[in-house]
Amino acid sequence: MSDEHGSCGGVGSTPLPASGSKPSTSPREASPPREASPSIEASPPITPSEPIQITPQPMDVSYTAPQPIADSLSSSQPKANSPSASDSIADSPFTSEPKAAFSLTSEPKADYPLTSEPIENSSSNFEPIADFPQPKENEICSPFHYLLCEELVDSADSYLSGQWELMTSQSYDSTEDLLLLAGVKDDDELSQGNGESPFYQPIKNRVSSVCVEDILLCPRVVRVMSALALETSAPLSQIRREAATLLEEMGHRFSGIVLNCVGALVKKVFRRIVSEVTVHRDNISSLRRLSDSKKPLLIVPSHRSYLDFILVTWLLHSYNITTPIIAAGQDFMSMKVVGSLLRRCGAFFIRRSFGKDKLYWALFTEYTQSLVVRGEAPLEFFIEGTRSRTGKSLQPKLGMLTVCLEPYFDSRVSDISICPITLSYEKTVEEHLHILELMGIPKPCESTSGLIQARHILNNSYGAVDVRVGAPISVKEMARGKVDRKARSLTPRSVSVPATPSERTFVRDLAHSIITQQQSNSVVFPCAVLAAVLLQYVQDGQWSVPIRQVEREVIWSCDLLIKLGCHLRWDTTRSRLDHMVGMLSPVVSIDSGMVVVDQSPPGSEFLRDRGIEAQCYSLISLGRRRNEVMHMTIHAAIIAKVMYGTKSRDQVLTEYSAIREMLAQEFVFMCHSVQSDFNQAVELLCSVGIVSEGNENVLKFKDLKARKFLICLVDPFLTTYLDSWNVCLSSRDPANSETLKNLCSRIQKLIHSQGEKLHKFGESVNLNVIQNSVLSLAKLNVLNVDKSRKQIYCLDSDLLSDILNSLTLIVRPLIAKF
Repeated sequence: MSDEHGSCGGVGSTPLPASGSKPSTSPREASPPREASPSIEASPPITPSEPIQITPQPMDVSYTAPQPIADSLSSSQPKANSPSASDSIADSPFTSEPKAAFSLTSEPKADYPLTSEPIENSSSNFEPIADFPQPKENEICSPFHYLLCEELVDSADSYLSGQWELMTSQSYDSTEDLLLLAGVKDDDELSQGNGESPFYQPIKNRVSSVCVEDILLCPRVVRVMSALALETSAPLSQIRREAATLLEEMGHRFSGIVLNCVGALVKKVFRRIVSEVTVHRDNISSLRRLSDSKKPLLIVPSHRSYLDFILVTWLLHSYNITTPIIAAGQDFMSMKVVGSLLRRCGAFFIRRSFGKDKLYWALFTEYTQSLVVRGEAPLEFFIEGTRSRTGKSLQPKLGMLTVCLEPYFDSRVSDISICPITLSYEKTVEEHLHILELMGIPKPCESTSGLIQARHILNNSYGAVDVRVGAPISVKEMARGKVDRKARSLTPRSVSVPATPSERTFVRDLAHSIITQQQSNSVVFPCAVLAAVLLQYVQDGQWSVPIRQVEREVIWSCDLLIKLGCHLRWDTTRSRLDHMVGMLSPVVSIDSGMVVVDQSPPGSEFLRDRGIEAQCYSLISLGRRRNEVMHMTIHAAIIAKVMYGTKSRDQVLTEYSAIREMLAQEFVFMCHSVQSDFNQAVELLCSVGIVSEGNENVLKFKDLKARKFLICLVDPFLTTYLDSWNVCLSSRDPANSETLKNLCSRIQKLIHSQGEKLHKFGESVNLNVIQNSVLSLAKLNVLNVDKSRKQIYCLDSDLLSDILNSLTLIVRPLIAKF
């Protein structure tokens, strides 16, 4: 559409300037060799193909107590007269000194499997070490059997560090920091040692005028323009000029020179605001081969920040992969200079909603499908549609995906490859704005002046970013036996044919598969675990907690999350409590040996003018971070909520299904997978010793502390849903219609006015959760919602009352009376 897209196909051959580094110096060569942990024998890195044989042995308890965390925050240097400073203090997860890299070996000195019996302790207070029972001889137990011993906190750190490597099934050599790459990776490096360079045939890009002319001559567009000319009595030439103007506004104009200049600037900015950008090199070579082949390629990243599409383009450029053409919102087009730069870097701009504009629909469809069919470059879009403000995945939007798959349904292409990419942030740059939006304060419009005013972020630190390229999905393989492409063969392509029921079902299942893969590749940072721990104390009315108590609870929670399948990012820097607290600032701080949740944090002063208490800011902020662990724990949390006492497996499944249907708008669940998801969750809980299954399929929780932790994760959502539904039942006239926005605002005010007991949940005033609770009533056929999701009408009060009564018996929450 612009410059010769040979530059798009070969843009990777032009390296990004690396400030202060020689092109010939590799970051691996420049870094010092890693040393083995003092307590673990060194061994070669583990590869995924090697079976891991773990021989459990009794833990060596001859460690000397590490430096107390309160002292480590004031002085990171160990005392000179400490007899075990090098072995104990330096390895503590809560000191700032570097620690030798840890890797699991085939014969570890003190390592235990994740499937060991957990600590059965329902109390959040820890007993003294003298009263804590010691393991029997030859008994297999987790290192966290000893986590109450202050002397062995460093052993817990080594264990979690090792599990970080084991859970990712990678050695350190399979990851690298994107900030340290000194230039573009060449073909030999990307071939992973097999000596074969990927096959590549550049496709010449059409210039803008040729592209516009081709689309205007497409039968679908000609048919729509002719119909509009008859309807409006306007000359066809006028409608044609209008269509050409829309295409000029929409289209990208790629420039390799601009991309290289912007890339150099981006690299400097990222080096200031983040500590590292960790790239897992698995599937990078597969992505390169797909990009260089003739098959269409869709790149679908997760969406948490404005930085997402910048990071993806920078990643592909750094690995010499054809940079993508990006579907961006039209909001960015109005930004002076910035909009033009984005267009030159491969962005094309589309409206947020098309409404009934048939001409725009036709132009957008043909433009997008021309990018897919011609394969000029990978096409990138966000399947969630917008940034997630809540820290968890949004429900997928199917419009863009349906348009991209239509060429396959029409047999214009033989296959389409889809590559999900997961971007995990330790802290997003827009966190403050996201919190305000969740409380009902509108976001500022995107503008260049607003970008300039936000330059203060250059002085802040936002931790690490983790990037994982998922396994490519073949549409042809996934659609085998599910979609009959012959059904479209009798219809002319100039006629717009709506998707068949089988195609709609396939697109929905594919979208959920993409979200599921993004979630399975996401990384949980320890600061998110700290947020979950602090929220449990806040729910009990405790806003400040002793440091040592928080430290132990975080380690115990990390162990539980690892057992439940989370990828926990535990390393030397991120395992320090002061670093975790820094990532949660200004909401959390350390004062006089206590971890304090601020009830009036900076940035929340003006909330009282809007009738919202300042402490809600802290609760929503911590809730956003806690949500980062929900994707791997939601099934177990629902089971924990309904399993009070002893119940049969069938009864638990029935109640699990009811709660899951209730939260279907809040979390992304695979359709028609209730039974399989339930069975997998129960088997996982049984395998790690949290749940036991007795005779006649009777289930019972063994670890009461784990049950309490899981319940505290899901309780805020259940309580807010039921409170919102009570407001709808008691305060809404079934005969009158109301906008969704007004109804959610009214629910927020009514819940907020009910007293102190509801303020322990930030979700009580979280408009996103309240809106999802209202939309879930539409799925349960209690409310009618128009297609634009803006108007609510026809409340079935009797049905809602029956649903509330049945669910209240299951979840037993504290429900306010309205």
